[in-house]
Amino acid sequence: MRLTGLEIVKWILVVLIVVFLVHSFTGNRISKADFDTVWDAVTADADMSKMQEGSNQMIRRLYGLDPARFDGIRLYYPKTNMGAEEILLVRLKDTGDQEMVRSAMESRKKTQMNNFNGYGTYQYAMLEKSIISIRGNYALFVSADKAGEIGQEFENAL
Repeated sequence: MRLTGLEIVKWILVVLIVVFLVHSFTGNRISKADFDTVWDAVTADADMSKMQEGSNQMIRRLYGLDPARFDGIRLYYPKTNMGAEEILLVRLKDTGDQEMVRSAMESRKKTQMNNFNGYGTYQYAMLEKSIISIRGNYALFVSADKAGEIGQEFENAL
């Protein structure tokens, strides 16, 4: 079977359209969701009594992130050194910062796992099940008993 030049062009266009559609539906879609609305959804199932709100200084100290770089950022971290419950929600100004934020979250998780390795078995297990989720212009780190449910609420809120 021999294809004509016009048929080849048609097939190339079909392939390009499919690639475009796949990228559009799975790529880094920018969410227009309000930061406070996403935060409320994320914390609805979380036990916030074990956490305290973190200041901009604490965000810098624990994650090495500059809060001024983001459209929104909120941290709740353990009230005591024996806790591993933590939530960090970030709304990015630039999706190009996704990897920087992911790296900061992974570094924090690794630090906490090292802190609890060998003696804090419950906390260590919680950290193993923690979630780091980057979706377009939003990023979430959650270490909590209901991390899976909280992660799902995050996805739904976007």
